[in-house]
Amino acid sequence: MTTSTPARYQGVFPVVPTTFQENGELDLASQKRCGDFMIDAGFNGLCILANFSEQFLLSDDERELLIRTILEH
Repeated sequence: MTTSTPARYQGVFPVVPTTFQENGELDLASQKRCGDFMIDAGFNGLCILANFSEQFLLSDDERELLIRTILEH
């Protein structure tokens, strides 16, 4: 008989879109609302700055700020 290890992550993990203000700066208030919406919708987890998001347009400092903001929120 073979036993299998359960998947570490299970469920739906959507990519969180990165939101910007009209001037091109990160919109952190909108980012928090977006995360709240996705959590309230019942997703099991969130993917922040996934491979196909705007992460390549952001500076290292902006990526760190965005990740820290969402995780602390």
